[in-house]
Amino acid sequence: MRHILMITILLAASCGNAFALGGGGFRNEVVDAEAAGKGYSFVAQADNPSAVHYNPAGMIQLEGQQVSLGYTAEGPRNECDTSQTGDTVQMEKDTFFVPNFFFVTELPWENFRFGLGATSPYGLSTDWADDSFSRNVSTESNLKMFNINPSIAYKVNDYLSMGVGVDYFIAEISKHKRITPGLGGGDFHMAVKDEGWGYNIGLLIKPFEGHRIGISYRSEIDLEYEGTANLDNLATAPINYAAIFGGANYSTALKSDGTIPRSVAVGYAYQPNDRLTIEADIEWTDWACVEQEFLSFPDEGAPLRLAVLNDGNPVSRDWNDVFAYGIGLDYKWTEATNLRCGFFYVEKTIPSANLDTALPDSNKHGVTLGLGHQFLKDVKIDMAYTFIKLRDRDITNDVGLNTGSNIDGTYKGHLNIVAVEFTYKY
Repeated sequence: MRHILMITILLAASCGNAFALGGGGFRNEVVDAEAAGKGYSFVAQADNPSAVHYNPAGMIQLEGQQVSLGYTAEGPRNECDTSQTGDTVQMEKDTFFVPNFFFVTELPWENFRFGLGATSPYGLSTDWADDSFSRNVSTESNLKMFNINPSIAYKVNDYLSMGVGVDYFIAEISKHKRITPGLGGGDFHMAVKDEGWGYNIGLLIKPFEGHRIGISYRSEIDLEYEGTANLDNLATAPINYAAIFGGANYSTALKSDGTIPRSVAVGYAYQPNDRLTIEADIEWTDWACVEQEFLSFPDEGAPLRLAVLNDGNPVSRDWNDVFAYGIGLDYKWTEATNLRCGFFYVEKTIPSANLDTALPDSNKHGVTLGLGHQFLKDVKIDMAYTFIKLRDRDITNDVGLNTGSNIDGTYKGHLNIVAVEFTYKY
């Protein structure tokens, strides 16, 4: 158990550079490679260590002790055909590596299991050039979230199992943009962090042979971010920001609230024979909890400075709660090898009136392919590839107009994801 805790701590440290453009809102698509290969439809199957995340009740299906360690490489590609100039502006290209870790073990008490997960289920990174059309709205936005999730499962009878877990989230946000006017004002940076607690509950129902129903609920988590706001390279003309803030650089305390939304997922898995499993999932996420972004500066009292800092603050969000749909197939090709495929669809979260370049959200269509292979007696490797297409989205709104920016245009994007997972049973 000591080694398990050490791995969890190392993964938490590695998540300093692990974040990616996610699905609905700032959701991260991949938590486990096997589930990814099936179109992320896994709530009713939940028969590997990642059940800790997808449905803790599923842990009751695992025997002995099992540990899995995986990494995901995610490459978002976004661009905008701007209305102002007609140019196509591409977001800076990058690839992000997101780790995950799960451990499940039997307990001395009959029909009980314990599990521990370390994942990054939410994240965001967008990066537009400092001299682009987006400069006064957003140039860099990074959200990093790490979740430690201990869970317990109990088998009530042959038809029903239940599980419950605790979610401990560590969250960090950093943002950068230029301040008005144009390229001559200065740079605004913010960096905040917080920790929060929530819970998750799961049920696994087996009404008939070959049929499984899974239900999973995750609670809402409220966060109170604290950190700093920094202004750098402050200009003296055409507005003398340097005089307002007492020099070319300025720093003050910053506070902001945030919410990780609650969600409910329901899955149905059907196994017509010993080789084929089909599952369909539907998930509801309460992104409507994101109503606005409000920054406060508790240590600053000068009216003129606050007028500059609060320019455009608060920002209206008014996100929508959304549904995601997925279907996946798992075919046992040989005794050692499984072939998988899937499809999923995620509704857009952000209304057109409030969309900005920090998160160019849109409806998402995804296709997945997967492979699992038992290459040693107690070691299995799972691999998956996901392609996500963001539907082209035409945006005309007032975001950025108060800073002289025009972010209207047609936003396009896609995302390539490669995931690998090693599972060891002992």
